[in-house]
Amino acid sequence: MSASLEILAAGLLLANVWLVARRSLWNYAFGIAAVSLYACVFWEARLYAVFGLQFLFLGLNIYGLINWRRARDAEGGVPVVRMTGLEKASTLLGVLLLAAAVGWLLVRTTDAASPFWDSLATALSLSAQYWQARRRVETWGLWALVNLVSVGLYATQALWATAAVYAALLAVAFYGWRAWKRAANGDG
Repeated sequence: MSASLEILAAGLLLANVWLVARRSLWNYAFGIAAVSLYACVFWEARLYAVFGLQFLFLGLNIYGLINWRRARDAEGGVPVVRMTGLEKASTLLGVLLLAAAVGWLLVRTTDAASPFWDSLATALSLSAQYWQARRRVETWGLWALVNLVSVGLYATQALWATAAVYAALLAVAFYGWRAWKRAANGDG
């Protein structure tokens, strides 16, 4: 796999997440391009769970674009809200169950390089992407966890540009979390 393809995907992902933090609809153009390229990168690296995740991300990017466009306020801004207790509990349970199920499936059916870390990154990412599309502030806590797990996962597969971008995304996640909290409180 070409390192330049990985670097391009990483750059698109950085732009995507930065634009999400700023609540810009343009994030979706960069997100769709990034997931398309990352599908190729992850297949070659035998990270099958995150490979498959790219197709779910594609669908969630389209869903998010539609949802964000409909939710815009009179000034064109995208409002954000906090998760309910039930949403938090169901997210935790769902992430744990999905990570275990996908990890077990990968162990039993593939030559996956790191099945349980791969499946944890997948479950967390899927949850974070869903709640991002639903405009929940807590999506940024999920993205922070995704980034922590992903740095190690991608480094073990010598996907250095991707590991570096996930390290940078950790900082963006904290920025986004703070910005979305202010917006939810009516300060931004």
